[in-house]
Amino acid sequence: MTDLISGKYKIQGKIGGGGMGIVYRALQEDVGRIVAVKVLSPALASDPDFRERFRQEALIIARLSHPYIVNVIGIETWQDTICIVMEYLEGEPLQRLMERRGRMEESRAVPVIIKAAEALHYAHTRGIIHRDIKPDNIMLLDEETIKVMDFGIALLSGSSLKTQAGVRMGTPKFMSPEQTRGKMVDARSDVYSLGLVLYYLVTGGYAFDAESDVEVALLQEEPPPAPTQIYPDISHALEAIIMKAIEKNPDDRYPSARAMAEALQEWMVSGTAGFKKATPPAEPTRIRRDGRFEIPLPQASDLKAASKRRHSVSLLLYFALAVAISAIPLRLIIRGGNSQTSRTSQTGQTGRTPSPAPTPSPTPVRDAQYYYNRALSLEKTSGADIEEIRRNFEKAIDMNRNFYPALRDFGYFLFERKDYNRAKFFLQQALSICKNADEEKTIQSRLALIHELTKK
Repeated sequence: MTDLISGKYKIQGKIGGGGMGIVYRALQEDVGRIVAVKVLSPALASDPDFRERFRQEALIIARLSHPYIVNVIGIETWQDTICIVMEYLEGEPLQRLMERRGRMEESRAVPVIIKAAEALHYAHTRGIIHRDIKPDNIMLLDEETIKVMDFGIALLSGSSLKTQAGVRMGTPKFMSPEQTRGKMVDARSDVYSLGLVLYYLVTGGYAFDAESDVEVALLQEEPPPAPTQIYPDISHALEAIIMKAIEKNPDDRYPSARAMAEALQEWMVSGTAGFKKATPPAEPTRIRRDGRFEIPLPQASDLKAASKRRHSVSLLLYFALAVAISAIPLRLIIRGGNSQTSRTSQTGQTGRTPSPAPTPSPTPVRDAQYYYNRALSLEKTSGADIEEIRRNFEKAIDMNRNFYPALRDFGYFLFERKDYNRAKFFLQQALSICKNADEEKTIQSRLALIHELTKK
């Protein structure tokens, strides 16, 4: 794909794709910036009615302006399809982060979901329902910033826009029951999907997981296992919020994304998540006075007499100290006072200079190599904490995502602990940058074994 889109967007490479189309990285040549261009699938674009309605509603979506929503730059027609031009984001989708690191701590997952809920509430108040909320569509830019992406299949409330037969809109594992059945959806459908995303983040597993979309839909007829059944350390209060968000009946869910965000914020400040409320300093304890133990204050005449007594005692002490010093042999005083001189003269006789004090060894630089070496060292230590080994591997990879030895060895580490899905992810990453033919064969053999072990 080498053509310029609309004469100014030069395609540089593919970023990803899905049922709606393919996303490319492109250079907007007129202003010299990098953008993302989503090219609508020909299967959808072949319907002129769909194309026109999609274009009209996409233009409305492009007017959304929120710090947690990806900015849509414009809509372009190209050949026989439509392209959505968006800001290019440097970050990582939640899905990829979960595949790398597993379940997320509650104190980190909840702020992400609150921000996503705020973004959805903003869109909902403008009549726009996302309809495809999932970990792949929430980008984590840094520890503080997220972006909700891919409003490509979002619809205005009450829209009559329909899709062609056989074209799936949404992701079954995160779709609401009413959306799965093809019924009318509203803001509460996005609330349901966001609740399933939070479930996934804190448990590390899908609420409804099966090989086929039909099986997933059947599983949704019943509530999923409560998060605390999977990990008992999950907060019961947080579990209650999740389970309310994913109620089957929309009327039993939070009425809006804002209401869900507020519930999560209240949970955060309650202290359950490790977020402590600021408490005012306690009043000092008042001690009751007991007259039996009170000592009367001295009078001025008493203080003057005491001062005279202290002066007399001081003179006696000075006199005793002078006598004691005079009794010490003079040779001891000279030896003690000239100890440094004695050492200096001895040094001069031998012609050697005293060795300087040893300098402390510098603190090792805590880079990717440091954490990788630490992980290997712990692996060889009997009784080492498995989680500590895991954390050191993850730190090494976080610091350098192309650190081949860490990717390879972490994959092997996870394989030994039967964490096959994550082992597969890291071994595939290692294989993509491996430059040694023998190691390639070893990694491929391990991936083949993972395939055999995990296929049903």
